[in-house]
Amino acid sequence: MNAPYDDAKEQVRQATDIVDLVGGYLQLRRQGRNYVGLCPWHDDARPSLQVNPDRQSYKCWVCDLGGDVFSFLMQIENLDFREALEQLAERAGIELRPAQGAQRAEPGSPGDKRTLLAAMAWAEERYHQCLLNAEAAEPARRYLRERGVSGDSIARFRLGFAPRGWDWLLKQAPRAGYSPAVLERVNLIAARNSGEGWYDQFRGRVLFPIRDVRSRPVAIGGRVLPEIAEAERRPDYTPAKYVNSAETPIYSKSHQLYALDLARDEVAQRGEVIVVEGYTDVIACHQAGVRNVVAACGTAMGEGHLRLIRRFTDRVVLVLDGDEAGRRRASELLELFIASPIDLRILTLPGGLDPCDFVASHGGDKFRALVVAAPDALEHKLQSVTNGMVLSADNTHAATRAVEQVLATLARTRPVLGESESALFLREQGVLGRLARHFHLPEEGLRGRLGDLRRAASNKPVAPAPEDAPPKPRRVRAADLPVWDREALELMLSGDSAAQQLASHLDEIDFAAEAARDLFASLRELAESGEATFQRLMLSTDDQARKTLLVELDERAAAHAQSDPNQRIADLLRARVRRQEGADRGRQISALRQGALPDHDADAAVAALFESRRRRETGSPSTDG
Repeated sequence: MNAPYDDAKEQVRQATDIVDLVGGYLQLRRQGRNYVGLCPWHDDARPSLQVNPDRQSYKCWVCDLGGDVFSFLMQIENLDFREALEQLAERAGIELRPAQGAQRAEPGSPGDKRTLLAAMAWAEERYHQCLLNAEAAEPARRYLRERGVSGDSIARFRLGFAPRGWDWLLKQAPRAGYSPAVLERVNLIAARNSGEGWYDQFRGRVLFPIRDVRSRPVAIGGRVLPEIAEAERRPDYTPAKYVNSAETPIYSKSHQLYALDLARDEVAQRGEVIVVEGYTDVIACHQAGVRNVVAACGTAMGEGHLRLIRRFTDRVVLVLDGDEAGRRRASELLELFIASPIDLRILTLPGGLDPCDFVASHGGDKFRALVVAAPDALEHKLQSVTNGMVLSADNTHAATRAVEQVLATLARTRPVLGESESALFLREQGVLGRLARHFHLPEEGLRGRLGDLRRAASNKPVAPAPEDAPPKPRRVRAADLPVWDREALELMLSGDSAAQQLASHLDEIDFAAEAARDLFASLRELAESGEATFQRLMLSTDDQARKTLLVELDERAAAHAQSDPNQRIADLLRARVRRQEGADRGRQISALRQGALPDHDADAAVAALFESRRRRETGSPSTDG
């Protein structure tokens, strides 16, 4: 169905169950009427994320993050609202009209994401069937057998083979309904450098389809067969051993991990992920029963990969080669370890073996035992620097350089999302303590040097923000609101009847906090149309901070659900009258002190003040309230 944009949010919201959505990323368990899980945005040891199926909302009280299905997807996938809406609409089978001012991508065109995903799935299937059945694929089948890859793994990982021809895939595309422009957009074919036409991107290679966490094929990694590489070698040309898909609208190598869709359940169950360097390493480990193993896709591990991993676990074991390149990469990863609240460990296999060869000769149990004993990134760095030497005045240069590197990284570290300053301090203190113990240095001196580095960094000139850049708003929590403002908003969220009563009695000027005034204006507008519900108010904004505040207020309103709303409304309105009277008294007293009133007005003001005081002392009602 095709939904107008104005109605699309409500249709998508109704079609998406927040428990199903969040449960696709995190392990949830029922707790009373709600569900709970480990929050993916902070170092959560106990389930802090609450999912409310009745209100279709989520909330982490530690991170102070909350919202609905849209804000959850925006937060965890780093999407803007339109992208989250489109992804949830696709999930629900709802077709959206294009955003205002944007041209709609025609189905079947290279601008249509569904077409690109379908084309990649079609190519994966064609290559997989070729590997299974084509006579030309016998060298590939023989290569995989020699590497110990089983038939079950070929099926599970959907391995394929691309024949040597220049247009094997290209010639089949018209019958499947895919234009060359679509195949080129997902890097399955490439335009010829000379003349017109295209050629297949993958030729003479065993193929490893790369899938996203939803198991959709988004890219391909290809390894040339040794005998084909030898046949094609020329004095001026040597075929690349590996060819990987370039970045496309459906694939970013910095945000994908090979086989994470197959490993995610095991990762969540074991509480750790093992990251290796090659596709065949992943397959060999899975065959050996170690199924929480993934690989980066033709690039080094980075912050994007860590954000992806932290959806499922906070413990990462990175298996690196024992050569100089591996040691250099371990040093680079130290910065990621210090800058992120993640347990990052480095494993170098003995004998310079890669995981594929190690599990083939020693088995999965011995591999897992090494994983359990792997040192964290800082310890790995310290071990590699000292390399077992006894520190003395003659060999302190390398140690001093290592300490400076660690402190410089620590000086640049800031709290990540959901981490408090105190949590960062404790993490920092742990690093300083370990440095002090390892190098026999005074911890006070290390902290002093860290302070020097921080001050030096803060003294560097910072480019001024553009004059028209809006100031970053401070997040307002429900507890930050004045009590009266908070009570009024909670009452309005408790039901449409209360919202309509208060909408007719109150105005923005009654609210002291700007955030409360904004929410009241939105609630009043919805109340006037008979739609003052929590869900409608959540749909009225794309702002994450505002949604978090709404979830807090809604939770507080639910906690008072058994109280009498009419009595609370009466108390609220009386409190407003008393507040107005207090403000009037203050103005009158100020005017009397300044002698700003004529005599007869001053006498009347004094009489009114005495009457007001009498009423307050005796509890008599106001004659004008």
